[in-house]
Amino acid sequence: MRREIQDYLNTRPDLKYYIREKPEWYRKLCRNPFSVAELEESAKVFYGRTFGQRVDRFHQQLQNFGLLMELISVMGETSNDSMPPEGFNPQMPDA
Repeated sequence: MRREIQDYLNTRPDLKYYIREKPEWYRKLCRNPFSVAELEESAKVFYGRTFGQRVDRFHQQLQNFGLLMELISVMGETSNDSMPPEGFNPQMPDA
């Protein structure tokens, strides 16, 4: 592999790790060192950094937050219902 490509990969540890995970990119870069842009696009998909993947992740986080808020509201309703009335003193059995 060309020295310039190795230096570039040393500055980008995420791409270096991606090449270790997908060794076919090592062969591609050895044969065509100008395919670095393709490598970066492929790595973005691998790491989930594309716009669509980010939107999906944000949407999923919003759904989780909505479910959490619903759970909190349901827990709040049930905790108020289970409270004994004020002044309620049950008799304890003698042991």
